[in-house]
Amino acid sequence: MNKIKAIILDLDGTLLDDNKKIGDKTIHYLRQIKNNLKIIPASARQFCTIKPYLENLGLLDENNYTICFNGSLIVNNKESEIFSSYIDKSVVIKIDNFILDNKIDWTYYLYDNRLLRNEISNIEKFANENKIYKMVGVSTPSVINKIRSNLPKEVLENLEITSSELNRIEFVNKGMTKVKSIELLLNKLDIDKENVVAIGDGDNDIDMIKYVGCGIAMSNSPEIVKENADIVTEYSNNEDGVYYAIKELLSEGRDNDERQ
Repeated sequence: MNKIKAIILDLDGTLLDDNKKIGDKTIHYLRQIKNNLKIIPASARQFCTIKPYLENLGLLDENNYTICFNGSLIVNNKESEIFSSYIDKSVVIKIDNFILDNKIDWTYYLYDNRLLRNEISNIEKFANENKIYKMVGVSTPSVINKIRSNLPKEVLENLEITSSELNRIEFVNKGMTKVKSIELLLNKLDIDKENVVAIGDGDNDIDMIKYVGCGIAMSNSPEIVKENADIVTEYSNNEDGVYYAIKELLSEGRDNDERQ
């Protein structure tokens, strides 16, 4: 591929192992290369839960960037907002009314770059007073399937609806995807997508894996993700897979002894 100028990294299941930590090899290597290219996390998470990992990687400055909420928020890593898209309060209330009317048992999370949940006694009041980037519902897989199959037309028309796990349903504004924000950020940085690598493991990473010059799926990815990738790593998120994938691309070869 062309010269690599940026690496887009999903977090959970990709950069992070199953204990939600970054492997030592990966930390050391990303710190080593971060001055030569952009390292850009792209996650469904909010910034406050990404920030500790940025600190580990030495990326907490205004010249580095993070994509949050599956694309609904872009910040520089000093937390200045570059782009954002909020869910309209009427749509949030429509979802809540649907849940109440159908007596659905779920735990909901509303994100205004802080994590809030069922202690919100008046969701309409909260929606009127806060910017909501993302809404997430957590229940059993069967309940999540019921929600997805019966959502009101207004919700379907106005929101992107995904399930990163079988027991979750996630809502962001229509058109807000990791790819949309990657495109906006690359334009700002004057980087061509052909000079970009994206690494992910989930269904919500497929579009970004296909969009950039080189898309990489982790070995722990579902088959549908692997089928859409240019490269599939031999290593999982628990084996410093990001380190090996990037090192191979940058060095055009792999030191087979390093896994020992």
